[in-house]
Amino acid sequence: MSPVGEVPWGQDASITCSISTQHLGGTFTLQQTSGSSRKSKASSTNSAIFDVSKVNFGNEGSYQCQYQTGVSGRDFSSNFSDSVRLSVTVPLQQPNISLTSPNKGLVWGPEGAEVTRGYSFVFTCSISSHYPGGVFFLVSSGLNNTKPAVDQSASFDFPWAEYEHLGNYFCVYQVTLSARRFTSNKTPSITVTIKMSLLPLVSSVAVVGPLLLLLVLVGVCLVFKRKRRAKQPNDLVQTQLSVRVNVYKNTTNGDDEDVYENVDPMYTEKLRKEAGRVEEEEYDVYGESEIIEDEGHDSDQEEETSDDEADYENVTQQSVEATVDIYGDDENIYQNF
Repeated sequence: MSPVGEVPWGQDASITCSISTQHLGGTFTLQQTSGSSRKSKASSTNSAIFDVSKVNFGNEGSYQCQYQTGVSGRDFSSNFSDSVRLSVTVPLQQPNISLTSPNKGLVWGPEGAEVTRGYSFVFTCSISSHYPGGVFFLVSSGLNNTKPAVDQSASFDFPWAEYEHLGNYFCVYQVTLSARRFTSNKTPSITVTIKMSLLPLVSSVAVVGPLLLLLVLVGVCLVFKRKRRAKQPNDLVQTQLSVRVNVYKNTTNGDDEDVYENVDPMYTEKLRKEAGRVEEEEYDVYGESEIIEDEGHDSDQEEETSDDEADYENVTQQSVEATVDIYGDDENIYQNF
């Protein structure tokens, strides 16, 4: 028998029957011992070949040969030969598995494939086989997808990667022949991990970043404005205290002389108004009791003053300390009160 032993399903096989005899021109018969199959072939030699095309499981079994011939008008038959067994096998190669991402959401790392969440990915199972049909299984923990083989391959699409898709994936091919199922060995597994997409984070930063910057700028402006407002009254008081109207009194000749004020008239009027505001503030601070004491003190001072002493207008203000020099050290303008 050729090939000897096991014959792949769908292939051709042949069984040869032969005999050692001087009476040639007989007929060889090939009979299946476990079935009803019986074939005969005349031969002018001492052998005959029986072909079995496209072996299937119906051809599986044991076979025996017998030789018949006629001598002098009489038929003679030989005994059956030893049996040979024809076994039909379905050898399946190990399938192949591949992983791709149409929108480039796949990165291969040392521990396997890293797929970005929200991206699509595709597993493709394929096999080199001459058997018709068949199905592919894509197996993972908690997942068992099945697709028919088309041109010896099948694709498994995952349009949206989620964390539930992480795990180890492998392919298995299965084919049914003569009501019998045959399963291939599984492919090497591919480990898939799902990683978070950076696009929402970048979008959030792009939206929140300008808002945070605007809030910071508004906060800085408010703090600066508050400090500026808090500083303005102190600057005003310091300005008022740094200006003093100089009144000069000449006592060398013993005569009453004019009093000079080294200020500009318009600016003096402004200082008077500011001094008036300062006096009102002092009134609020010290209370009415001190004002009454000041009035009593002024009355005593007026009684002690001699009659022939001239009254002078004192324009010196308590909150003014520095001489207002409008035109510098070399040019002073005086106003005679």
